Amino acid sequence: VSYSFKGNSTAVSSGKSIASRDLEIDTQATSISVTNNGENSIFITTATTGKLPVGEEKAVKSKLSAIVSYTDGNGKAIDMNNIIQGTEITAKVIITNTTGLYVNDIALSQILPSGWEIVNTRFTDYGDNTSNKAEYTDIRDDRVNYYFSLQANKSITFETVINASYLGNYYLPGIQCEAMYDNEYIVRNKGQWIEIKR
Repeated sequence: VSYSFKGNSTAVSSGKSIASRDLEIDTQATSISVTNNGENSIFITTATTGKLPVGEEKAVKSKLSAIVSYTDGNGKAIDMNNIIQGTEITAKVIITNTTGLYVNDIALSQILPSGWEIVNTRFTDYGDNTSNKAEYTDIRDDRVNYYFSLQANKSITFETVINASYLGNYYLPGIQCEAMYDNEYIVRNKGQWIEIKR
């Protein structure tokens, strides 16, 4: 087998039944030509992976919807361009299953800006947040991952308490929620720049 990519032809030989090659691609149109020089049948699979630049994520919505809001301790909406250092913020995410089917094993990832710190309510006076009905919650330094199932046409709410700890401009990534074993169930929104002021 040989393949041609960006004008270069390369032979591929392997004693194994699978051969894998990594190809560097860019934003220009790309084509790959494969030639089978033998008598056996071959099967070709292509997969692309990568990460879009900050601020250029693509919003996606399929069979799940999300409403995200950020409020202060009094429930008042926060101006994300004018956050005062030390402000305690409640990040509220409402995920809705927009189909008539029960969905198992949904994962919600809420990644936070580096200027924010998560207030782990399991060890503070806030106690257990009754809104968070996840089957499992994984709290990290820079994110909270919620894992749950969702009935047909039902919603679930998650609230994460955060402190705007450090001065500066930071990027707040969008949330991503998807069924772990069914890629038709996904919702992802765009991120935004925020500023924490004195």
